[in-house]
Amino acid sequence: MSAVSTESLNQVEQVLVAQATDNPTHLADELFAVVDLIDSNGGFRRGLTDPSREAAQRAGIARSVLGGKISEAALTVVSTAAEARWSSERDLADALETTAVTSVALSAEQRGGVEALEQTVNELLTFINTVDASAEAQAALADSRASKEALKKLAVSLGGNAASAEGRLLLERVGSAPRGTTAARLANKFVEIIVKRQNRWIARVTSATALTAEQTAKLQGSLNKTYGKELKLDITVDPALLGGLRVQVGDEVIDGSLSTKLSELGRAFA
Repeated sequence: MSAVSTESLNQVEQVLVAQATDNPTHLADELFAVVDLIDSNGGFRRGLTDPSREAAQRAGIARSVLGGKISEAALTVVSTAAEARWSSERDLADALETTAVTSVALSAEQRGGVEALEQTVNELLTFINTVDASAEAQAALADSRASKEALKKLAVSLGGNAASAEGRLLLERVGSAPRGTTAARLANKFVEIIVKRQNRWIARVTSATALTAEQTAKLQGSLNKTYGKELKLDITVDPALLGGLRVQVGDEVIDGSLSTKLSELGRAFA
């Protein structure tokens, strides 16, 4: 995606997080259905992405076509996407697909935090590894004569009969609607989206020296309070830091290492 489309995707995902407080898997199902409609209906797709129309007009098209057919939460997400700017028509549908997967990840978070996210990722990875190792499975998934229901069942079975609702939903999706790519490649894309979300639950801590149990517990409590959830600590030791800590949670970095402070001081006197 271009920078413009990526910025729009970020805006849509912010709206999704606000809307996905109740039954995010159902919301994901609705968004996937909208993606299918956009892919199959060129007139609708152009109406949602036409740069010559005002943003409010594009959102109005979304509401006129989808109103009463999907939930208000899903309609708000799609309308926000229609108001945004996209570098290509395809980017809008791709963004809604990504947003749907994020909604599935939110469902896993609500169910069991980082462990549930990890379970969903592992179920997708089982599918990817099985398919990559079997030409027969690849051919079966690419069979244009197979029904969508048959492809859904096949994908779930190739994923080890995923136990989680989130894993089953995503496996059914990659099996029945690969959208011009292979099921395994789409599953890999879904893994990347979920791992990005999963990283928000992991505090990657780098310390100049090994932390004591007391220091670790204190750091754990402080980070949990700061982020409002039970984070998983991933601690590594790097003597090059000289002193202090470097903590990364998702895209946010807290750098209190001595090496960074000395570097900043050096730049200040340069």
